[in-house]
Amino acid sequence: MGSTLLRRVVLVVAGLAPTLILTRPMTAQSAPGSQSGGATGFAASALRPGDGLRVRVWREPDLSGEFTVDESGVVTLPKLGPIRVGDESVAALKTRIVSSYATYITQPVEITPLLRIRVLGEVRTPGLYKVEPVMTLNDAIALAGGATSSGRTDRVNLIRNGRSVDVALSPNTVLAESPLQSGDQLLVPERSWVSRNPGVLYGAISAAATIVWAFRR
Repeated sequence: MGSTLLRRVVLVVAGLAPTLILTRPMTAQSAPGSQSGGATGFAASALRPGDGLRVRVWREPDLSGEFTVDESGVVTLPKLGPIRVGDESVAALKTRIVSSYATYITQPVEITPLLRIRVLGEVRTPGLYKVEPVMTLNDAIALAGGATSSGRTDRVNLIRNGRSVDVALSPNTVLAESPLQSGDQLLVPERSWVSRNPGVLYGAISAAATIVWAFRR
């Protein structure tokens, strides 16, 4: 009977062993569909429907605000009216808008693109967000309230242009530190059962070890 019980204990411990193996985060060196050059690389892309523009005109609150690009790729701005934004880079668009406003006003005009992204999974406030191009994956997760107590803080799943990649959120990771792109989806995964319940696993292993030790005496 003693040998049978011992074999059962060994099988239990062996069954628990695979759960100790945690998924190793993938350090992505380049994003799926990513562009080189950081913020400069972003300037080569155009705004998409759902993105927006933040316009700030000094001492002109009626001309300032945040304006959304509609489903046809058009944004409507005070004084300028409808403007198509999907046919040129963000850098060229900003130059064109500032030049157009110069026809009507002399005050400085600040144009900031706002990219629509989605943050899902184990974060405190999942949903859609509009972010500035200089923001990174870590910035977006912080914007969504950070990871929950069940969420992983060392990696995130990034879906970009229909492709998915696991990104390690460690310093000096190229993709983690690169700017976000319009349409990005970030999924913060749940931590493994083992990491969320260390006491249960420790107790099971300790009990198994105690039984094995008792039968070996």
